Amino acid sequence: MKSFGMFTENGSYMVGRIAAAGEKMAQFDGAENAWRWAQRELSKLATADEFGEATDTAVREEVYDVVIRAAGENCNFYL
Repeated sequence: MKSFGMFTENGSYMVGRIAAAGEKMAQFDGAENAWRWAQRELSKLATADEFGEATDTAVREEVYDVVIRAAGENCNFYL
């Protein structure tokens, strides 16, 4: 299982689900919309004490890479 920069396996699983959904969304809705959605989901996840690192730059960069690769186009990381 990919770690996505999370501290626990459960955290990696949760971020992996967001990345997978963002990957699918990017194929149909474009990189920017999928990346905005993924950022919102990571922010929601980070509100739980055990997943506070979900908005760390390293985690966001890994999810961004998954979304951008699936979309086949670029968008600004800092939306």
